[in-house]
Order: sequence, then C-alpha cells, then structure tokens
Amino acid sequence: MNDWRLQVYAKAKYRYGAVRSASSVTETSFWSSLIPKPLRKKPENHPSNKKQKVNLKKDWNPATFFICIFLLIGSMSIQMIALKRDFGSFSRQAEVRIALLREVVGKIQNGEEVDVEKVLGTGDPTKEEAWEEVLDIAREEAAIQKKKKQAAEAVALAEARAAAVPKTAPEPAPRRVQPASDLSTRGFF
Repeated sequence: MNDWRLQVYAKAKYRYGAVRSASSVTETSFWSSLIPKPLRKKPENHPSNKKQKVNLKKDWNPATFFICIFLLIGSMSIQMIALKRDFGSFSRQAEVRIALLREVVGKIQNGEEVDVEKVLGTGDPTKEEAWEEVLDIAREEAAIQKKKKQAAEAVALAEARAAAVPKTAPEPAPRRVQPASDLSTRGFF
C-alpha cells in the first residue's frame, strides 16, 4: 500500500513541476520559456518565418490625387463661405453703428439734446468693445483714403513735372576712330 501512494505522489510531483532536476536550469528551453511568446525569436526553420506570400507592391491609385485635391478645395470653399457670411454680418453691424453715430452727431450739431451715453451704450463693456471696433475700422478707412489721396497727388505732381521739362533728344556721343595699329590681330592667340 505504501508503494501505491509513493507512486501517485511521485507522478503528481513530476506532473505539476514540484520535482525539477538541477540540469533543467542549465537548459536553454527553461530560459526561453520565461520570455513571453510574442517577444521570443523564432527559429529559422519555423513555418511563420518562411515567406509564403510574395509581397506585391501596390500601385498608386489615380483617384487618390483627385480625392485629396477635392477635399482641399471643398474645405477652402467652406472656409470662404463662412468668412463671407461673417464679414457680411460684421459689415451690416458696422453700418448700423456708424449710422447711429452719424445720427447722434447730426442731432448734436442741430442743437438737440441727446443722451449720448444712453444711445451709444456707455458703461456696458460689450457695447463699448463693439464701438471700439467700429472706430478702429473708421480710422483704418480714413487712413487708406488719405494714402490713396496722397498717392494720387504724387502721381499728378510727377506728371506735371514731366510735362514741364522739355523733351530734348540727347546728342549722340562722338565716335572715336581707332588707329589701324589697334585693329591688328596682335595678341589674339
């Protein structure tokens, strides 16, 4: 009866790894089993290392270029539409504010009493920022008009100066005649 128990105990120890010989630590299979399978190097004769498929280079799809170009054009057109819409709404708001400002200035010039702070929204930070934007635009437009006027005056002044100076043809410079000795082929070669 002891034999039977010893045999079962010995088989269980061997089967579940309780008994290991000292030589197993020196074997390469022990150390390779510690490395996870995806990180292990596969032997050269392993079937997954053999090239079963020939890697064919795929050709460039001719439609890819057009797809990319149309995506770029489409996104830019969407951007342009959004910019046009924003600029339109901004310019309408600016025109309304400028008209309101002109109306207030006109009433003040006529001698009517106007509550300017109430009309222009003084004290309200959002309205004041909006008025600052409008005034900045008005200043920029005035500066552009001034530059155009100065450029037109400069062109007119240049034309007037050009018209005042009489046009005379420059006299041709006298030709210098070279002596025959200078025309020789001496020093040519």
